[in-house]
Amino acid sequence: MPKLLNKIVSALLAATFLMCASSALPASAQIVRIKDIAKPQGVTNNQLVGYGIVTGLAGTGDTTSALFTSHTIQNVLQSFGLTTASQEVRTRNVAAVIVTASLPPFAHSGDNIDVTVSSMGDASSIQGGTLVMTELKAANNLVYATAQGSVSVGGFSVDTAGGSSVTKNHTAAGRVPNGAIIARDMVTNIQSDAQGFSYVLSTPDFKTASSLARTLNHRFGGIAHAVDAETVRVNLPGNYNNDPVSFLADASDLELQQDELAKVVMNERTGTIVFGGDIKLAPCAIAHGNLSITITTSNKAVPSGPFNSAPTVIQTNTSVKTKETGRRLTFIAGAATLSQVVRALNTMGVSPRDLIAIVQTLRQSGALQAELEIQ
Repeated sequence: MPKLLNKIVSALLAATFLMCASSALPASAQIVRIKDIAKPQGVTNNQLVGYGIVTGLAGTGDTTSALFTSHTIQNVLQSFGLTTASQEVRTRNVAAVIVTASLPPFAHSGDNIDVTVSSMGDASSIQGGTLVMTELKAANNLVYATAQGSVSVGGFSVDTAGGSSVTKNHTAAGRVPNGAIIARDMVTNIQSDAQGFSYVLSTPDFKTASSLARTLNHRFGGIAHAVDAETVRVNLPGNYNNDPVSFLADASDLELQQDELAKVVMNERTGTIVFGGDIKLAPCAIAHGNLSITITTSNKAVPSGPFNSAPTVIQTNTSVKTKETGRRLTFIAGAATLSQVVRALNTMGVSPRDLIAIVQTLRQSGALQAELEIQ
């Protein structure tokens, strides 16, 4: 019995400690890993672009109206020792395209990446075509890859003899899986800087940056300091000299307290509204109404009369009705948590699109204490 009693007391003490620890965290904070919120500066994808042609189309390529396609065909034929005039280049089996790709960090020569092929001219479809070898350049105008291969569209476009057509998905753009071969190695900051590197936060915040530096210093000593709300500079410890990969592996799973901004993201095109962070709502009163306009049209056949040979006349009658749906003034008490804010706004019973207008007005009046982002 004493042993069982000790176990029960120990379990209660542990549960009490966890409850106190969780209650000590602010409502806007959460425990996260370093690798989930930050990454080394410079470790990012790089965009590549090139211009080329897709051949082997079944009469669905560019017409002669796309002069740049004709010039491109001439240049390709000339590179193979054939000279042609522009009036001799009349084919619908070729389409001029823009080729884009994303070069991943730490990519090496010989690696393969996917490319996206998009028609530039008036080609109706690039289905079944083959991309001719195309150089892909970065913003510094250096060639980093070459692309070639069969284009996968993921749809189809069929024209019938009667002029009708059937199309599934978008056939003027496609992909070449593993169609590009990297010709140049990527060099990142952590490879070129032997002294250290900088962490970059995915969501800039002064408090989170300071917490990240504190966590690293507690584990590895005084090696880190926050430069700004987004950047934390790290000087590699002595036992990690010239070995940033081992340091990143050891530090990636360290946990820290991330602070969240009080933010509302709204998309007016789709009527989507998302609340996040420690949002507070001051007491306020809201009245919101809608004006609906209904237009109806009815057609009525009016005969010309028994003694008139004129044809029957169709009379169009249009009526316009307006209705304003007014709402009473609604009082909303102050709310200190996100769930209370949502419940308070739901008491009005408005649609998401109406709620977007209400949230904007609440922010302007100062009742809603949060940052707004409108997409």
